[in-house]
Amino acid sequence: MATRIKRIAVRGLVAVMVATGAAVPAAPRPAQAVDPGTIIQVAQFAYAAYSLYSGSKSGELTLEQAVGMMISEVRRSEQAIKNHMDALTVAEVRGCTEHAMLEFVESQDFSLSLKQRFAQDATGCVTAISVRYDVVAQNFNFAAMRDLGILIATLGPVALAARAQANLQTAQLEAYLIAAFTKIQSTFQVYCDMYFDRFFLPIPNEEEVWQIYPELFIPGYFYCSEHAGGPMATRHEYALWRWGVFAGYPDPSNPGRMLNYYPHWQALRDSVAQRSLSGILTNALAELRS
Repeated sequence: MATRIKRIAVRGLVAVMVATGAAVPAAPRPAQAVDPGTIIQVAQFAYAAYSLYSGSKSGELTLEQAVGMMISEVRRSEQAIKNHMDALTVAEVRGCTEHAMLEFVESQDFSLSLKQRFAQDATGCVTAISVRYDVVAQNFNFAAMRDLGILIATLGPVALAARAQANLQTAQLEAYLIAAFTKIQSTFQVYCDMYFDRFFLPIPNEEEVWQIYPELFIPGYFYCSEHAGGPMATRHEYALWRWGVFAGYPDPSNPGRMLNYYPHWQALRDSVAQRSLSGILTNALAELRS
């Protein structure tokens, strides 16, 4: 675990809070869509941050080491944090998120009483984001819901670390985050589908075609996507059909062999997950439950 944490910290925390909603300019600006690169960086941070927190709980890292690694990367990415905050469409909870992240980088130097106040403020921001999520969900505002999900998933480990630094219990916040992430994940699922030209583009004089060509490779279209306009991965693939009945996919590792399942589903799903809220939540839940 310790080796994995250190490897993740070096690789994933380079972008740390880049475009996570950690800071906000004073003046409002037009909302923009969160780009896929931003989500990948957020996912890298979230996975690394929860791993660091988990490592501090298990004793493989001290709390001071875990917090120090998180803080140093937040400081190194300060300008990127400011530059990318504009991409988020939800303004109501930007203020408390900005406050929590800016205070976090100084939190190791706080007195115990100030650490406790900061931890309570960060916890309050987490709950405010969750409540706001429930409000916008009533109107099915999926863009705002996705942005709020990104905020709470990213702020979660910071609030947990703040509470640990302040000698406050973390079990309730962990349970709160698990429930919130599970709820959000139920909406932002990655799903996959496919269709073949065999069904959507019927072959003229089909029976005659099959008599002349009893074996045909027919192109299919495969895609995986996150719910409600999230990232998508697509691929075209040919499958063998015999007398109009599906007969398998070519095995990428052995072209002469046919498989009864599509061999690239997992790669498509992974492509979407690594740049989606669903992927962030999956990783966060795995660490919180470990």
